[in-house]
Amino acid sequence: MNDTDHEHGHDDHGPAKAVSQLSESMAHTAESHRVLMQEMTQFAKDESLRFINLRLERNGQALDKLQNCAGIPGLLGVQQEWLRDFVQDYMGHNMRIAGAVRGLTQNAMACAHEQVAENIDHAQQQASEAAHHVNEQMSQVAQDVNTYSQPTQH
Repeated sequence: MNDTDHEHGHDDHGPAKAVSQLSESMAHTAESHRVLMQEMTQFAKDESLRFINLRLERNGQALDKLQNCAGIPGLLGVQQEWLRDFVQDYMGHNMRIAGAVRGLTQNAMACAHEQVAENIDHAQQQASEAAHHVNEQMSQVAQDVNTYSQPTQH
C-alpha cells in the first residue's frame, strides 16, 4: 500500500479482509448447521421415545383385552383394534416428523435468506467504499498533475 492509503485510513481493504469475512461467514453457517443438526437429532430422539412409549402402552392394553376376550370374535376384535391403533399412531408419528422437517426447512430457508441479504449488503458497502477510495485517489492524482504542470515563475 502506498502512503496515501495509510493517510486516508484505507488499509482495511483488500483480499485479507475479504477472506476474513468469508471465513467468518462460513464459520457462522457451520455453527448454524451444527445447531440445526443437534435440534433435529434431539427431536428425532424425543419423538421416537414418545412413539415407543405409546406403542408399549397400546400393546399392554391389547394384552389386557386379550385376557378378557370371548372366543374368536373377541380375539379378532382385539386384533383389529390393535392394528387400527398401530396405523393411527404410525401416521401421527409420520405427520409430526413431516411437520418438524417442514418447520426446520422453513427456518433454514429464512436463515439462508437473511445470510444472503447480509452478504449482499456487505458487498454493496464494500463496492461503495472501493468506489469512494478510487475517487479519492483520482482526485489526488488530478491535484498532483495540476501541481506539477503549473509553470514555475522565476
